[in-house]
Amino acid sequence: MSGFPSNGGLSLEQAPPLAVPAGFFLTAPWAIGVAGALLLEGGSELLLSRWSPATMALAHLGTLGVVGMVMLGALYQMVPVVAGASVAHIRLGHLVHALLLGGLALFCPGLLAAQPDMIGVGAALIGVAMLLFLVPVGGALLGAPTVTHTVHGMRLALLALAAVVALGLWAAFGLATGQPGAGRAVRLEVHLNLALLGWIGGLLVAVSWQVVPMFYLAAAWPARFSATLLGLLGTSVLLLLLGQAADLAGVRSLAPLYLRLACLPAVLAVWIMHPLSVMTRLAQRQRRRSDASLLFWYGGMVTALLIAVGWILWACAPGLFGARGPVLFAWLVLWGWAGLVLHGMLTRIVPFLVWFHRYSARIGLEAVPSIRELLPQGRIRAGFFVHLASLVVGGMAIFSGNDVLARLTGLLLLAVAVMLFSALVHVLQRRPVTSGQASFATGSERDSMI
Repeated sequence: MSGFPSNGGLSLEQAPPLAVPAGFFLTAPWAIGVAGALLLEGGSELLLSRWSPATMALAHLGTLGVVGMVMLGALYQMVPVVAGASVAHIRLGHLVHALLLGGLALFCPGLLAAQPDMIGVGAALIGVAMLLFLVPVGGALLGAPTVTHTVHGMRLALLALAAVVALGLWAAFGLATGQPGAGRAVRLEVHLNLALLGWIGGLLVAVSWQVVPMFYLAAAWPARFSATLLGLLGTSVLLLLLGQAADLAGVRSLAPLYLRLACLPAVLAVWIMHPLSVMTRLAQRQRRRSDASLLFWYGGMVTALLIAVGWILWACAPGLFGARGPVLFAWLVLWGWAGLVLHGMLTRIVPFLVWFHRYSARIGLEAVPSIRELLPQGRIRAGFFVHLASLVVGGMAIFSGNDVLARLTGLLLLAVAVMLFSALVHVLQRRPVTSGQASFATGSERDSMI
């Protein structure tokens, strides 16, 4: 089974069982709902400073519970398909999911309640989950028979994730023991920048090179352009790691300026060059029919450009936005740029996976729905506008400190959670009415069903 003509040679026959990525995908709406409930209960007090325990709990619900869950599930799905490398013990993904979920269920409440034991045990569970994820997935990527720019980007993102996890565990155990150690401020900055730019940014950029041409029949990226983005991303990851090493060695006098300069290449790649290139390709795509998931891509890319402007202003004048500036920045990154793109791709990837696993072998034997028919466009569009409303209202709440707006943001997050979860369940429950003899569809037949 060769795959779609426009897919660049995906190894679809190596796709993992649907239940592995689906478990991660279904958890993300619950994390959104918990974040919404926290905002509804705590109001603007959760948005005062990035260093407050409540804000850190909310941030980790976003980074691990929403973005992390979707990205780990996506890697379990994409590494065998894109790189042609089987992930060893793929069903171990269920244990990774359970450990990560259990760790979050202890770590975030531990931050909220200032309970060191809960923070320590939760961090340990998260660390074990990440180790069980990184070793087999990283091994598959390192030994991949198919090496493309997307594979290189995944490797770089996984390297950044490993560093993020190590630094995060160091910080968490410092909180749990009451002994944060020297260099905590620099360690947290490196942790944050590697997470947002190296891990999240690296993976979103790399995956877009595969999914945008595949799902929207857009032009592929030139190899030189992709290599340039990888070079910029790799430069920032390396400089941040060197900065952390220098800090450990006691070289701290230029740390703030150094860290800002270290991030600059990745900011240029992830929040300027990449969004401009995505919007250009989507505007010039071969398939001109309306697709509601495109709203998420355009929204995420526009937000990325706004983030770049804000980052440049902050880099030139760190005190310009006050204590709420970093909170607003994190909100736009996690719920605006990454959140919109991942929400949109869930509405495209999950229907595709269900169609591939349950319907593709039945073409020519019975009536088979198209991928678009598995999830109505109206539901996708409604999800986008509620997500966008929550993003705007949340930004206003952070900027103004208004308690009513903060609680309204919580309500809107709960609405997004319900809408996304119900949409995913709706798709995952779809099954063929009858059973027939398996016969794989041709690439052109499958392409016509997108």
